[in-house]
Amino acid sequence: MGFWQKTMIAVACSKPLRRMGEAVGRKTGLAAQFVSGDDIAGHVTRARDLNGQGISVSSFYLGEYVTDPAQVTRTVDQLADLIPELNAAGLDVHVSIDPSQLGYMQDPAMLWDNALKLAALIGEAAEVQSDARCHRLMIDMEDFAMIDDTLALHDRLRDIGHPVAQTLQARLFRTEADLTRKIEQGAMVRLVKGAMAPPASVAYTKRSDIDANYLKLADMMLSDAAHASGFLPVFGSHHRELVEKIAALADVRGWSRDGFEFEMLYGVNQPLQRDLVSRGYRLRLYAPFGEDWWAYAWRRVGENPRNLGLLLRSGFNR
Repeated sequence: MGFWQKTMIAVACSKPLRRMGEAVGRKTGLAAQFVSGDDIAGHVTRARDLNGQGISVSSFYLGEYVTDPAQVTRTVDQLADLIPELNAAGLDVHVSIDPSQLGYMQDPAMLWDNALKLAALIGEAAEVQSDARCHRLMIDMEDFAMIDDTLALHDRLRDIGHPVAQTLQARLFRTEADLTRKIEQGAMVRLVKGAMAPPASVAYTKRSDIDANYLKLADMMLSDAAHASGFLPVFGSHHRELVEKIAALADVRGWSRDGFEFEMLYGVNQPLQRDLVSRGYRLRLYAPFGEDWWAYAWRRVGENPRNLGLLLRSGFNR
């Protein structure tokens, strides 16, 4: 698994492969299978269509491994323009960001200023919505070396009252302790298996072990203590068996089906998506928009080799 992830990250970062892949993607329509729009207008239109089907979105402006300050500025500008558009459409203002997109690689002050700007805009939108619990700046988890800084960013924004949420990765040994603190805070946490490729000294490497730890952490997220603290669980998975076990556990524990969320990638495993919505579960799609789709696609494949087949097959399941 570690070798596979490292290989896919290398593919994602390869400029020659990106140029070739993007050309193929445009011709075959592969990019359109898992990108919700090329621009803000297309993304909002698609988000509105999904909302009519009972599906929410978490908006992500495409661009990973960001080292160019100009790209940081473009990302922040795009998201700042998107937030009022989502609000005006009556949609959840739920935006996902990677710390590197907001300036992590350049300057801590730049990262803070940009995150603060976006979180404040989402907070303003939440003030006028009747159900603002899911209006959040969702902070994604990137590489292992960034974890402490990423969690600190979440806590700093939360401590001054901004609507933030945090992604945690089930493959890491440390996540149980990190999750315990987030439950005590009454935070919103999106639990994923994890796309990074950390060393075996800090992470589970076998799929069976990762799945087992995911279920252990899900049990914590659906505990009485989590319910009492106001904690908001989000389960990011396309694995039907895992999803069904979590759904059954939530029912046994007395969680209402709109009291937590399942989250999946836009365009992936649509039969399971439709099934969950038909049964009254809250479903959110991680919905990228923009043109820089190459790194995003291969990072997802690195997270789980099965995603390659899911992405390629998804065009036949619409």
